[in-house]
Amino acid sequence: MKKLINIFFEAVQGVISYRLRTFLSVFAIGLGIAAVTLVVAVVNGAYKSVTELISTFGPDTVMVFGGSRNMAGHGFRSMTITVDDVQAVKDAFPTAYSVHPFLPNPSTRISYRDKHHRAFAIGTPTAYTAMESWELASGRDILPIDQESAANVCVLGDTVKRTLFSESDDPIGKYVKVNSFYCQVIGVLKPVSLMGMRGDMNDRFIMPMSAVMKRISGQYKHIMMLRVSFEDMGNLKQRAEELENFLRMRHNIADDQDSDFMIISPDMIMKFFFAVSGAIMVFIGIMTLLTVSVGGFVMANMFLISVQERTKEIGIRRAFGATKSDIFRQFILEFGIITVLGALLGFVLGALGAKAVSGFGIFTAQISLGVFFAALAVSVLIAAVFGTAPAGRAASVNPIDAIRSR
Repeated sequence: MKKLINIFFEAVQGVISYRLRTFLSVFAIGLGIAAVTLVVAVVNGAYKSVTELISTFGPDTVMVFGGSRNMAGHGFRSMTITVDDVQAVKDAFPTAYSVHPFLPNPSTRISYRDKHHRAFAIGTPTAYTAMESWELASGRDILPIDQESAANVCVLGDTVKRTLFSESDDPIGKYVKVNSFYCQVIGVLKPVSLMGMRGDMNDRFIMPMSAVMKRISGQYKHIMMLRVSFEDMGNLKQRAEELENFLRMRHNIADDQDSDFMIISPDMIMKFFFAVSGAIMVFIGIMTLLTVSVGGFVMANMFLISVQERTKEIGIRRAFGATKSDIFRQFILEFGIITVLGALLGFVLGALGAKAVSGFGIFTAQISLGVFFAALAVSVLIAAVFGTAPAGRAASVNPIDAIRSR
């Protein structure tokens, strides 16, 4: 054990003595490890966001969006789901315990005194928090009486509340200006960390759908989205197909034509995520493998050159009793120390990259100890694969020839 400790300290001394070699090698390995760390963190973060989205979305729920994705680029209108469709779905699907329409209006101007903001306005007939499994921080939700009277009332998302009101200012009962009319704040939603397709999900406010139709969109016949929740969750895929066929029949769509709406289910979201993340993992995984291989190859060549420069040092150590095995262990330990330093640098760079990705507001990249240990495992593998040849070359140096060399 004492001998092994002495060899370890000799290896540390070698790492310190050849600073340029150490710096270049650590940097080369660090780039590869940073790529591994960033990829895993991004995929973990995306997976967490998707599962949270499905949890909020509801495992027993499908969403119907007006408009066709295939025809969106050809000026195809997105307002294709009608108010009459909502009632028809309720009548046709007895296992649908909730059929809830939404009428969103993006970038709606909302102001309070001298503060102005643009947020996502959502019209709902009632009980938005119950439908979205979202809790209120204060106040109340939209009630049926608000929908019936097209009341000028609203529930603010956390981002809107913090933008328009100070921390000590309670918005409940206050009047905010939405476009050109005033609306009384009746509730505030609790903040959520989930990022949606349109960014910050807290950057929204809720109003009765009748009020949105009357005072914001001017649209009385159509809605943008329809949320349908079924009691028989095990048959959700079949129910989604039945719902699509039902709406196609109501909209008189021929068999050879695309639907003028889109249906999205939790199963479709997961399939899309795994398809995209799988493709990204394969592509970046190949790039990462190439980067790590190049880093290991660069290190191996540097060490081979280093062996030639340190021939006399090796000869002196052999003359004082060091065996071939001792020399091999020293050089493989030097290689290992440098790759571990590269792993630490790469992990830090990867964590900084993950933080930068999180700053885009799409989702939060997840850094974990598992990622760190994976980086260490990759560094050990690099040392084992690329460090053997230089260490073997060093161990095979003839001590007499080495001492005679200049």
